[in-house]
Amino acid sequence: MKKYIASLAVLFIATQVTAQDKFSLGIKVGQNFSSVNQVAVDHNTASYHAGVNMHIGITDKLGIAPEVILSQTKLETTPSVLNLLTSSLSQPETYHLNYLSIPILLDAKLFKKLSVQAGPQYSILLDQKKDGIGNASMAFKNGEFAFVGGGKFDLGGFYLYGRYVVGLNSINELQNQNQWKTTQWQLGIGMSLLNF
Repeated sequence: MKKYIASLAVLFIATQVTAQDKFSLGIKVGQNFSSVNQVAVDHNTASYHAGVNMHIGITDKLGIAPEVILSQTKLETTPSVLNLLTSSLSQPETYHLNYLSIPILLDAKLFKKLSVQAGPQYSILLDQKKDGIGNASMAFKNGEFAFVGGGKFDLGGFYLYGRYVVGLNSINELQNQNQWKTTQWQLGIGMSLLNF
């Protein structure tokens, strides 16, 4: 009898946890607007990001939202800083830094359709190119820690989001010891593919 009651209790608790927890999987795509302090760049330089995201519900109002994103940081340097990166001062140069970013965000639902998200992000530098062709090796570090904060507006199967990403460590690999820290606005749209 005790085993029967214990089994019923475990089944009841598991049912309640399952009812509260929610798992979803989706895709997202958007635009980045990046800048780097102590580097003279066009602060309105736009690039892209795209990836997959999950939501693991803890309660009906709180969850964890891990993501895997391919993200590009695009920097257009002015001739005044090219001496840090190259011997040529003839014209501005564009640097494309391609990252695999992994944010793990806390997702808190404020209202029925509006959530706020915040948490850490680590980005792995996959590729760095100058003017889209040449390798810009030795200029940028292979990884970056950042803090992410933003919001998400649910449209029923689709959602809009905006977030601000603040780099916590310098991405400068050169020996001049300047601290190059990234800041980035991200705007985009996502779609839920699976919901459990």
